[in-house]
Amino acid sequence: MTRRVAVLGGGILGICTALELARRGQAVVLVEGAEELMQGASRWNEGKIHLGYLYAADSALSTARRLIPGGLAFARLVERHIGRSIENFATDGDDVCLVHRRSVVDVSAFTAYATCLAQLVRELASGSSGSYLSDVSRGTVHRLSDSELADITSSDDVVAGFGVSECSVSTVPIADLLVEAVRAEPRIDVRTGTWVHSVRRRDDGRLDIAARSSSGQDLGPFDVVVNALWEGRLAVDETLGILPSAPWTHRFRAALFGCDEHSRMCSAVLCTGPFGDVKRYRDGRMYLSWYPAGLLAEGHDVEPPRADATLTQERRAQIQAGVFDALGDFFPGIDGLRGNPSLEVQGGWVYALGQGSLASRTSTLHRRDLFATTVDRGYTSVDTAKYSIAPWLADQVASLIVGG
Repeated sequence: MTRRVAVLGGGILGICTALELARRGQAVVLVEGAEELMQGASRWNEGKIHLGYLYAADSALSTARRLIPGGLAFARLVERHIGRSIENFATDGDDVCLVHRRSVVDVSAFTAYATCLAQLVRELASGSSGSYLSDVSRGTVHRLSDSELADITSSDDVVAGFGVSECSVSTVPIADLLVEAVRAEPRIDVRTGTWVHSVRRRDDGRLDIAARSSSGQDLGPFDVVVNALWEGRLAVDETLGILPSAPWTHRFRAALFGCDEHSRMCSAVLCTGPFGDVKRYRDGRMYLSWYPAGLLAEGHDVEPPRADATLTQERRAQIQAGVFDALGDFFPGIDGLRGNPSLEVQGGWVYALGQGSLASRTSTLHRRDLFATTVDRGYTSVDTAKYSIAPWLADQVASLIVGG
């Protein structure tokens, strides 16, 4: 049965959901507030395809168990949408986890956690129809020797290093290819520049969307509305009386993005806490971040503190300087990127169920397993949780709506 479906949000979840529904024969209106698709966090992030190594503070592996299925399916689903391999957009080789002296998880606890997680990944990968970007069905955790660690970092604040079977992808070219795919799909009507502020239910059960746009017209009626917004999702949910059961946090994070085909830096993350990371992708792109420098805004209301997240020229310069100064203490090769003309400071909102400082072991932001999909009579609200599980969630939502 063909239904008229609206998908709110033109990020990775919204685009993948629209593609999944259209290819199941549905007519889809994809609604995005910005003037172009994939311009927020779905475009500007490190592209970690999570298997759980970043969440060592969740020693029960609850977060890892929720994230692994989506991570294993990411490449297969994205490649189906864009019609080509994403292998060249991945980081080259295993990512490295560097345990910081002030980590909320010490070396012994991280070793035990990573060992258990590697076993879990092997078990789930061996029975999965997905295809990770490396062979994780035989993946192990390799503790770096002193000489191997010295080749990566010169900092005394790094007390141990581990090579883990996990990788990241370059999000910018993937964003461009997903936009191209959705624009080419005849069953998808893309409405950009359309800011949704509420959803109303008619007496017959169908749904209308109240939005602000150049046309000044509301949208509807729809048989199904999928709320795949990111930092704006809660405000729209609230118009139908839906709110999360747990406290949440909106954070705006910025980082450095650029290209350097000659860089030989490895992809490494300082963990576990409010630190930073470096990514080098096979396509020559790079990502550099330092959490304290790039955290522009944080709030716990239904609406995020948007006014605090403006990337002025002055703030961009401050973030770039802060990232280089901090990462320079850990990675000597980072100074070679200063002055690279391709570098730009970009960012987006991060929504998460949880609150507290990442510097504290008790912060509930160290757990990311509480995300859920809410279904209410044709209205479906989806917490994307992480970039890496969005295509998998989109497939699940489409199956929930139309099957197949």
